Amino acid sequence: VVRIAIPSKGGVFEQTKELLAAIGCDVRVNNPRQYIATLKGLPDAEIWLQRPSDIARKVRDGTVDLGFCGTDLVAEYGGSDDEVVTIHEDLNYASCRLSLGIPMSWDSIHSIDDLVSVVNAPGHPALRVATKFTKQAKQFFAKVGIEKYELVFMDGALEASTQMGTADCIVDLVSSGVTLRENLLKEVDGGTILESTFQLVGNRSNLADSAKSDDNNLRAVTKELLERIEAHVAGKQCYNLIANIRGSSPGDVARRLGSGTSLAGLDGPTISTVIPPRESTTGMYAVGVIVSQDNLYTAVSELRRIGGSGVCVLPVTYVFERTSPRWEALLKDLKLSLQ
Repeated sequence: VVRIAIPSKGGVFEQTKELLAAIGCDVRVNNPRQYIATLKGLPDAEIWLQRPSDIARKVRDGTVDLGFCGTDLVAEYGGSDDEVVTIHEDLNYASCRLSLGIPMSWDSIHSIDDLVSVVNAPGHPALRVATKFTKQAKQFFAKVGIEKYELVFMDGALEASTQMGTADCIVDLVSSGVTLRENLLKEVDGGTILESTFQLVGNRSNLADSAKSDDNNLRAVTKELLERIEAHVAGKQCYNLIANIRGSSPGDVARRLGSGTSLAGLDGPTISTVIPPRESTTGMYAVGVIVSQDNLYTAVSELRRIGGSGVCVLPVTYVFERTSPRWEALLKDLKLSLQ
């Protein structure tokens, strides 16, 4: 059985459940007191409900095969031996950044260079930094050249630590920045340590070993899960436009569609003959084209300009490409055959 870890509670739990439900893999928690659930559509897999930080650790250790967790947690707890391999790098939720927050009262400090100059000045005391991301904080301070600092480990309510006198500044996750500002903290230029979003990750050794054994269950589940997610994420970014256009032939309609920069579709538009009602004129064609969300209104305007009418806009649930570039990249990374 393939073990897949997801967050056990909170907003990221709900968002992960929603993603899995959207790809036809509903999470079924039979007993709220247990930490194991089933996954509809993937009978050879089971869900393990875990704390987000433990997901990165357990994927690293191989206790679970796959996991949904943030970039920040992989960087902090994923180890340095590359045992945690990225399968899908951006699931389009839980976006945030790991950043340095300093008091607003430090009005002479606007950049990380300003902070380095102040902290490294002779006689200045060591900078006390509250964080639970000790590994990332150490790497960041070494990179920017802050020599005198002391890490204060805190697992929650970091924003209050500066007002309590526990720390001088913090290193924590920031999304909108509202919580920072409400606690009289600010970010500085150059103070972002990393950008984070939720990812699908896996254990390198487990994935590689599964391909060498007679039981390719892990490989099969991983590929199917990845391709379902890829198709869904791609589909959410697209719309299907359908319109009627009068023309002398399919070629005539195609040439007019070719004049629009947003009407190329994924592999070109679909053009089909409309069967006219009895005693009506012929020469009407139905056009279908897939466009991105960003180009929706431009594409609708171009369709109208070339004579399109009755333009319908439909959501796209999935877009499955001929092959999965991420799957091929994963196999290459694992030094495995594409077959």
